[in-house]
Amino acid sequence: MSASTLRSTPSPVEQNRTALTFDRTVPRQLVHRASVAEVFLTDGTRIAADRFLVGAQWPRRHVLYRPDRSGRHDFMLLAETVRQAGIFLIHRFHDVPLGHHFVFRSLDLRIDDLDSLRVGATPLGAVLDITVTASGDTARRLDARLDVTVEVDGRPCAYGSVSVVVLDARGYDIVRRRGRDLTAAAPADTAAPSTAPAVAGRQDADVLLRSVDGAGPDTWLLHVDPRHPGYFEHPSDHVPGMVLLEAFRQAGHLAAARDCVLASLEARFRAFGELCRPIVIRSAARPDGPLHLTAHQGERTLAEADALFVRA
Repeated sequence: MSASTLRSTPSPVEQNRTALTFDRTVPRQLVHRASVAEVFLTDGTRIAADRFLVGAQWPRRHVLYRPDRSGRHDFMLLAETVRQAGIFLIHRFHDVPLGHHFVFRSLDLRIDDLDSLRVGATPLGAVLDITVTASGDTARRLDARLDVTVEVDGRPCAYGSVSVVVLDARGYDIVRRRGRDLTAAAPADTAAPSTAPAVAGRQDADVLLRSVDGAGPDTWLLHVDPRHPGYFEHPSDHVPGMVLLEAFRQAGHLAAARDCVLASLEARFRAFGELCRPIVIRSAARPDGPLHLTAHQGERTLAEADALFVRA
């Protein structure tokens, strides 16, 4: 065999990448979605013991994830795709039964090439190159970390990682009841809808922030509407983590310059947010660093994140 023939032979990774299909979504149950329209993954394959490739396709416009003012795909669309990829891989390749609960501890995402995410004339296809490190019992409790490289047109454009604990029904019930305090139950949203601010890319019911009487411009009340078809795509016994991340994004937009877009987010989830109690979102600027964002319910910190906004 000649040297030129050896050079032209695709590697196993390239062969698997080329073989990924984008003509249909994966089963919605494997990404914990009720609607097929909310599934962004199209295929997945194992290329090593702990390494996988996942195909994804992003719509040009989505009811919730809309292009930013520069015509690029929504940062939260990438975050949701990474979240779905973690659930999909653990169900399909780690034999975790459907019905188990996924408790996300962290989600980090950094976009290095914003221009690769511009919305074009057709839906954009992406490939996620993911390494999974997992330990535990898939029947009861599995701890997993996923390190992700997002590729568009064969070039890396974003990097992320996800940490998740997967629990059976009994384990989830124990974790869910631990530290739960409903003694001060009250409606989660105590502000009038007319107090919703104007946030880039969001209008009316999609705005998650409400003004707090007597608070400064860096403090907001989270608007929780379990009937919202996007934020509560299926019923939940707690405030979804993606709702808190979107609230952080919106608070960051209000704190950052108007012509800025979110480029990276490092988030940690500390506790479950109860649907029946108010949640306060705060932002704190740093002199030369990312914006710090927190979500509190009473004395408990539900989540915190560092967000970097850059010029659009």
